[in-house]
Amino acid sequence: MSTKMEERTRAEVPADKQGHYEVLVDNETTRITFHNIAKGECSGWHRHEHNYVGYHFGDSEVQIERGDGDAPSTMASKTGVATFYDVGDGFEHNVTVLSDTPLIALEIEYKKG
Repeated sequence: MSTKMEERTRAEVPADKQGHYEVLVDNETTRITFHNIAKGECSGWHRHEHNYVGYHFGDSEVQIERGDGDAPSTMASKTGVATFYDVGDGFEHNVTVLSDTPLIALEIEYKKG
């Protein structure tokens, strides 16, 4: 999962509100992370430095807090939808699940252009 921001996550997110993630592949070209985040849990603060695709295995609604100070926004994820994210110079965020259904997703990061 991109670069986890452990210190900020510990300071702002109680341990029992951090969702589960597992890095499945991490090599010189690609990182694939599996996420399973329940209602009220969050991803923890992390920084994306590489373009990536998010593939969602269920419908859920999330709140996204951005590290740049912008107001939080919400987003609905849909089953079977893959979304490409061009991160530009990178960005920091924390994702919290609002819906009763968990966020279950794969994140596929492309380390080389």
